[in-house]
Order: sequence, then C-alpha cells, then structure tokens
Amino acid sequence: MVSVFADRYFLFPVVAIALIGGVVLLCRWAFSRPKGGSLVRRTDYSPAEKDKFGLLVDVRTTKSYNEARVAVSKLKDLGIKATAARTKDGWSVYVWPADEAAARGFLDHS
Repeated sequence: MVSVFADRYFLFPVVAIALIGGVVLLCRWAFSRPKGGSLVRRTDYSPAEKDKFGLLVDVRTTKSYNEARVAVSKLKDLGIKATAARTKDGWSVYVWPADEAAARGFLDHS
C-alpha cells in the first residue's frame, strides 16, 4: 500500500496548505472592515424612522438614552418585553402590540 502513494507523497501537504490558505483568506475577507465588504459587520449607526421596527410599537419617545433605558427597565420589571432604539425623534421605547396598552398605562402613570 505504501508503494501506491509513494510517487504522490508531496500531494497531501500541497493540498492541505492550499486549503488552509483559502480558509485564511476567506476569514480575512469575512471579518474585515465594513468598507472592504465584510460579511459580519453590517451596522448603520444613523437614526432610523420610527416605523422601521417591524411589529414593535412605539410607546414612548425620550430625548436621552438613559431615560429610555429606565423606561425599558421598569417595563421589564412588570414582565413586559421592551427595548429601546435610536430614532430621528430621539430614543424610542418599543413593545409588542399585545403589551401596548399595559405599557402605555404604566408609563403614563409613572
């Protein structure tokens, strides 16, 4: 069996090095800076429109991030799933449609 591969003993290291090199190049491209065509980091830090968050409903808009996080924390303490996002009007607190009435009622009275 050794004689079958004896004339191709150099083939395995060449193929292995080529595959490892290809994987390294692919990883360098995938994790590169956004201007270089990254697959991983596609972030846009500009504020969005209020209606660009799918099914989530805006229940309150504040001027600062801290106020929005406090509102989200209060809602989460009540068991309401909430999140904050930066919009063109400020920081908006979003909840699911089923929790909208409860969230608005709680935030309006607190």
